Amino acid sequence: MSTGTHTPIVCLALLSGLWLASAQAGYNGPGSEATDVDTAAAALQAPDKTAVSLEGYILRKLKGDRYEFRDKSGAIGIDIDEEQWPKEAVNDRTKVRVIGDIDRALSCIGVSVQSLEIVPADADAPAKSAPQKTTSAKKPAVVAKKTKTGN
Repeated sequence: MSTGTHTPIVCLALLSGLWLASAQAGYNGPGSEATDVDTAAAALQAPDKTAVSLEGYILRKLKGDRYEFRDKSGAIGIDIDEEQWPKEAVNDRTKVRVIGDIDRALSCIGVSVQSLEIVPADADAPAKSAPQKTTSAKKPAVVAKKTKTGN
């Protein structure tokens, strides 16, 4: 057997491996995971370590770093470390985007938050303006008729 005939095959295999590795490079930080889990209800059914991206509201603090999150589909517990909070204040009327993964610990299912951001108000929605005074058409002037007094 000659080793010279195997050299092109080995080189081809190495080059295709390098090509595949370079095709997979790119950003892989928070928010880069492809996920179909975008509701609290779906998150409750997802397996451990599944990436999630949820939009909704943090309703209340439960205990420690644990909060109740609610969206249009239901509610789920989320764990938010202090460094994950945005600089702006958040309350139960602030719409937020939670990016994290499912954490199934014992009987408790929740989301371990990796990123928390405030969802900006919808720019396409019409702005609510203050009520304006309506001006109706001019009312006809009332003309007083002179009446004759009996003289």
